[in-house]
Amino acid sequence: MENTLGDIFDVKIVQPDPRAGDLLVAVPFLGDSCFRRSVVCIIEHSADGGTMGLVTNRLSGYTLDELIENVETSEDVPVFVGGPVHNDRLYYLHTLGNLFPDSIEVAPGLFVGGDFEAVKSYISSGCPVEGRIRFFVGYSGWSRGQLRRELDNHDWAVTKLGCVDDIMLGREDAAWRAQVAMLGERYRLWLNCPDNAWLN
Repeated sequence: MENTLGDIFDVKIVQPDPRAGDLLVAVPFLGDSCFRRSVVCIIEHSADGGTMGLVTNRLSGYTLDELIENVETSEDVPVFVGGPVHNDRLYYLHTLGNLFPDSIEVAPGLFVGGDFEAVKSYISSGCPVEGRIRFFVGYSGWSRGQLRRELDNHDWAVTKLGCVDDIMLGREDAAWRAQVAMLGERYRLWLNCPDNAWLN
């Protein structure tokens, strides 16, 4: 069934190599449960090395205080699944720049990492988290040449990050659909691909 879906809904457009800050938007019939209808923010990419990214729209079902000790929050802070690699580690994207020393800007206004003690202090002080910091367990990784092969197989569409809020506030299928809508007319047929069509 997936091959049939690929024949119907595949968009065969040559994809550029992604850069840090770009997004990967999964084809609607990608079978991998971690990446199905996912939006991945690229953190690092090297043609000579590998690629690291974070799935930005997949909720883990956990909140931050369930995973991290000594963090007092005034709101339930959801934790997302960044990918299948090192899912015993916590990663975070944020918009707070140098407020967290050693953070790295991956796109204008979007940062990764930084001093976690400063992050905990920010949260424990009652400062707002929603739309400013997003936490992830695990990350997504591709070895040298692996992502290029997947792009050539039309498993992903590469797009620029239009607005930081798109990945800092978007969740689940709605976030994926919003990114697909921004890809342009040729991708709109992805929005008509049935969810779990291979189960019919």
